[in-house]
Amino acid sequence: MQIFHRFCTLLFVALIVYRIVRKEKSADSNMNAPVRDGSDRNVPARGSSGQDIPGRNDSGQNIPEQDMPDQNALRRDIPEQDMPDQNALRQNIVERSGILVWGPLLAMFVGIRLLGLGAIPGGINQDEAMGAVDALALSKYATDRFGTFLPAHFTAWGFGQMSVLLSYLMVPFIKLFGFDTFAVRLPIFLLSLAGAAAVCLFVKQAFGKRAAAITFAFLLINPWHFMQGRWSLDCNAFPHMFVLGFCLLALGLQKARYLYLSMLCFALSMYAYGVSFFMVPFFLLGACLCLLFSKKVSIRQCLLMALIYFGISFPIYGTMLINFMKWDTVRLPFVTMPYFKDTIRSNDILFFSGNVLQQLEANLRVFLRVAYLQAPDLIWNAIDDFGTMYQVSLPFILLGLVIAIYTAIKGKEEKQRILCRLLVIYWFSCVLQGCCINLVNVNRINAIFYSHIIFAGIGIAFLVKRWRAAAGITAGVYLILGMLFFNRYFTVWADEMEDYFYRDFIEAVEFAGNQQSDYYYITPDVQYDGFAHVSEILTQYALKVDAKYYQGETNDFMGNDIPYHERFHFENPDVEHLNNWDDVVYVIKTENVRYYHMDSFKIKCFGDYSVVMPIQNAEF
Repeated sequence: MQIFHRFCTLLFVALIVYRIVRKEKSADSNMNAPVRDGSDRNVPARGSSGQDIPGRNDSGQNIPEQDMPDQNALRRDIPEQDMPDQNALRQNIVERSGILVWGPLLAMFVGIRLLGLGAIPGGINQDEAMGAVDALALSKYATDRFGTFLPAHFTAWGFGQMSVLLSYLMVPFIKLFGFDTFAVRLPIFLLSLAGAAAVCLFVKQAFGKRAAAITFAFLLINPWHFMQGRWSLDCNAFPHMFVLGFCLLALGLQKARYLYLSMLCFALSMYAYGVSFFMVPFFLLGACLCLLFSKKVSIRQCLLMALIYFGISFPIYGTMLINFMKWDTVRLPFVTMPYFKDTIRSNDILFFSGNVLQQLEANLRVFLRVAYLQAPDLIWNAIDDFGTMYQVSLPFILLGLVIAIYTAIKGKEEKQRILCRLLVIYWFSCVLQGCCINLVNVNRINAIFYSHIIFAGIGIAFLVKRWRAAAGITAGVYLILGMLFFNRYFTVWADEMEDYFYRDFIEAVEFAGNQQSDYYYITPDVQYDGFAHVSEILTQYALKVDAKYYQGETNDFMGNDIPYHERFHFENPDVEHLNNWDDVVYVIKTENVRYYHMDSFKIKCFGDYSVVMPIQNAEF
């Protein structure tokens, strides 16, 4: 597969270079060539004397000029209202053909992303489960699972916090469809569709319909856009919310009301991922200066936009300030800005590193490998053979970046220049973010990939416009890659992800919960040995543990009146003193079933995990 990628990458580079060089040579030769009149295509032939040669009839005889029909007279004899409008007819054909082509592509775009949304990837990620459990608490009590009222940021693991936006978006779907994996993943699916629409709309504004159509086709098979839109990691909401704001800001150049709507999206993006603090403010500052110097907005409009932005985002800014200054939690009637005493998130930031320059060099090196060279990443972020954008896309991404920078400086149309300046500011803000966050992976630099999609669309459109023969080659390569990617995703990758997303463990815990026993001993060795907090959050997700029960405000859960911390034990039991008489359930690794004697216990296996019960209490 790597050989195919390298061959196609070199092929695309050769096509681009060849077409650029040939265009320059063609321009030089045209300047020195004699001017030729190509307007004689439909003009009757003339003799040596310059007079028209008479027409001929079917027998080959000459027709006297005076006997030839007057075409203009014939056209005048047809009533004007009966003459077909050629432009309208041509436009109608184009529109109908567009619907026939893009209608099925749009259905495919949505359908393939919706296919198996709640089942692939199988199981659930621990962070995804964390956000879902907090969303369940919000849907019932307007608190997280710890009882914090409408938090601006989640306590999550305690040592590491979590953004809240995606969990808040889950609430209406949980109420509508119930608490399951499909409802949990539906918000990110819809956000990814909205982000794709925003990108295509921006490209259409800046580079026309053809570039927008090519960008849409690239989005259809794009690995990063497809994969992140199918499971609900909190940070995956950030690029979509940001690009929605970016598109609305571009629309605001025509209608001012979109400027203010864009601030809503930018403000909400602050609740989508913590790294937004190293990107969004810098982008907004750069965009503000760009639009002010271009005289597209007034100072009054900028102040109003700032008011909207900070009016919505001040709770998350306040939360960060509280934790930086180590102040106490602030509770307002509509939001809580919590203090996290055990946080270690500052370790991820460049400015809190021991050697800033050395860390900056390492950050830049890793950023380039992840964002451009598409080095192998976590399996749930990218498939090694395909990367985030397909490795063959790098020439188009770089070409699109050069085109955007060139157009931002020397573009002929003012609107296009300004849009490209905003795009370049967007891209540069992402680069700045990649340098400020230590050792980024695909998750931490996810906002840059929308700009790469735009650049790739621009680059492909540039090549296709100047050499139509390249369209078939490019489409063929991406069609092959797309089919190979989707085949891998829904088969081999889907099977591998069931282990990474704990499908066997979830099924074992769900089965154990249906036994409604008094006590549960659940292995802490799910992610790593002794990581009880991962086993606990996955158990809370699988059993839909009520927040009030977890907090100790009630002891009534699953038909028993036993406190949560007495009922659930996330530890491996002492195999020398196993309890085979109480109403107890053990969820253990299957490799440890040898410690449970068949004459005393009954065992049900779920792949890597097993459920064990005393034989007198087991009903399976």
